[in-house]
Amino acid sequence: MSTVFTNQGISLDTTWEVDLWGRLRTTEQAALADLQRSAADLRGAQLSIAGQTAKAWFAIAEAQQQVLLSEATVESFGESMARVRDRFEAGVRPALDLRQAMLNLSNARADLAQRRQQLDASTRQLEVLLAQYAGADIAPPADLPEMAPAVPGGIPADLVARRPDLVAAERQVAASEARLRVARRDLLPSFNLTVNTGTSTNTLRTLLNGDFAVWGLVGNVLAPLWQGGRLRAQVSRAEALVAEVLASYVNTALVAYSEVETALAAEEYLADRVVHLMTSVEQARAAERLADERYRTGLDTYITVLDSQRSAFQAESQLIAARRLRLENRVDLYLALGGGFEQLDSPITMTN
Repeated sequence: MSTVFTNQGISLDTTWEVDLWGRLRTTEQAALADLQRSAADLRGAQLSIAGQTAKAWFAIAEAQQQVLLSEATVESFGESMARVRDRFEAGVRPALDLRQAMLNLSNARADLAQRRQQLDASTRQLEVLLAQYAGADIAPPADLPEMAPAVPGGIPADLVARRPDLVAAERQVAASEARLRVARRDLLPSFNLTVNTGTSTNTLRTLLNGDFAVWGLVGNVLAPLWQGGRLRAQVSRAEALVAEVLASYVNTALVAYSEVETALAAEEYLADRVVHLMTSVEQARAAERLADERYRTGLDTYITVLDSQRSAFQAESQLIAARRLRLENRVDLYLALGGGFEQLDSPITMTN
């Protein structure tokens, strides 16, 4: 004779921490601030790449204009040398004039080679930014783009607050302050609640009967008195980190406003420079024509012609470079303001 027993047993222990002091909630806030800082860093990288790409395009446009100017200069100097040669062969002008004309033409050809090399290098740089093979295959634009409308007056100062680097610095401060609060709350007792469910029965039917359930609720108070020194050291480190990131935030803000002020001032200076250089080009071309006429009639030396030609070339070259600098400064102003003169439709905030 034998006796058969059937026994089933289930035991479940569940432990969770009561967030009495808000430590877990504050830890979550720190993690959220870190996430927002990463998002701001990403936007900053995007704006930086966009700015670099625009400047690279302007560099190609300027280089192309400099090449065209150099080609026209070589052609003009070649025609001038041919006239001097004719006059030399006719015995009207000395050999010195011919040598100076040939020197002027050679220098212009050397400058043209340099300008072409700069165009090639600028094109390859843009291709790298566009993640393309640097084969100098991009066709250069016909001219520098026209300047955008004038900067609107009364730019609100809070536009600077949306700068990605400033947002990232502010979010870093928020994360550090949240971690400081966590470190301070670690000094307080933490409460762990343990729920124990135990059942023991001979049949599955009685196992599910609530009369046999045994619930145990245990509150454990874990006072970290034995590690108070370590926890206080963590608080000190967190306080030092908050002071450090606050100083970094202030410095970032000062740099941001300085960049805006510098770009705004440069906007006016460069505009004046372009206007004056345009006048210089007009006067230099007029002086070049007058010097050539006086040379042909024997009223002046060829040195005067050479000087006027070089002055006209330099004035046009400087005008092209100034136009590019003005465009680049506008890009710098856009970046300094965090993306232009308009408010973002969805500004970066603590919750966005």
